[in-house]
Amino acid sequence: MFVLSYALDAVAVVAHMLISAYILVILAVCVLSWFNVSPYSHPAVRVLWQVTEPVFEFVRRKFPFARRFGGLDLSPLIVLIVLELVDLIVVRSLRQFAMTL
Repeated sequence: MFVLSYALDAVAVVAHMLISAYILVILAVCVLSWFNVSPYSHPAVRVLWQVTEPVFEFVRRKFPFARRFGGLDLSPLIVLIVLELVDLIVVRSLRQFAMTL
């Protein structure tokens, strides 16, 4: 039973780390957007763009108001909120469940 507890806890920790890393990537893309950097200007910028743009585009399709709200693209904010909710609800619940085993 302890092995299952440790395994679930490890899965929760890795999920938390991945969510946190993706949040940092989103924040980096947002900061780069302030400077109007082209996604083709540097390989690192291209990687950040390729990692985030499919998710942003999905949000823009599902929530048309997110595309341009007063000149702002709200899709990164929506993705950040969803990621934080997943981290707070799902990952923390998994860690607490692992501790009760």
